[in-house]
This record gives sequence, C-alpha cells and structure tokens, in this order.
Amino acid sequence: MKTMQKFFVVMLLSAFPVMLTAQDKPKETETVKYSTSMTCQMCVNTIMSSLPKEKGVKDVKCDLKSKEVTVTFQKDKNNPDEIKKSLEKLGYTAKVITADNTVKKEK
Repeated sequence: MKTMQKFFVVMLLSAFPVMLTAQDKPKETETVKYSTSMTCQMCVNTIMSSLPKEKGVKDVKCDLKSKEVTVTFQKDKNNPDEIKKSLEKLGYTAKVITADNTVKKEK
C-alpha cells in the first residue's frame, strides 16, 4: 500500500512542472475590424450571438452607427478570412478595414 502511495506522489510531482509550463504559454491574439452591411439592432444581436461561437473568437464588438464589427481572436485557431466567411454566412457583407481605416480591396 505504501508503495502505491509513493508511486502516486511521484507521479503527481513529476506532472506538476508540465502543467505549469502549459499555462505559461501566452495565446497570441489578433484584432480585426470589418465593414459590414448590418442595418439594425437585430443585425447586431445576430452577430453578437453567433460570432463568439466561432473557433478561437475571444471578443466581438459591434458599432451600428459606423457598421463596423471588431473581432479579437486567437491567431492559432482562426484567421481574418475565416471570420469574414462566418459573417457572410450570417448574410452580411464583410470587408477588412486596414490600420489606416480604409477598406481592404478584394482580389
């Protein structure tokens, strides 16, 4: 019985450093703004209830007045094009807004 207890103690102590290093990795996030075709509060509600369910999405903000959606997501789990596709699946047009506040041209 004591041998089993020693075994479990050793296993716990050896796993502890692994658990600590796994938590130390900061998750890289990216924030992207989209110009959308939302026109009313129902559009905002639809986006706010659906987009956070996408993989890696951490935060969503909608500005109805400017028709902009700002999304923060984990870079290793999602990308701007996939989020754009998600907005389009909801029925809205979506174009990435660059850092200088201009709409990115589509290829």
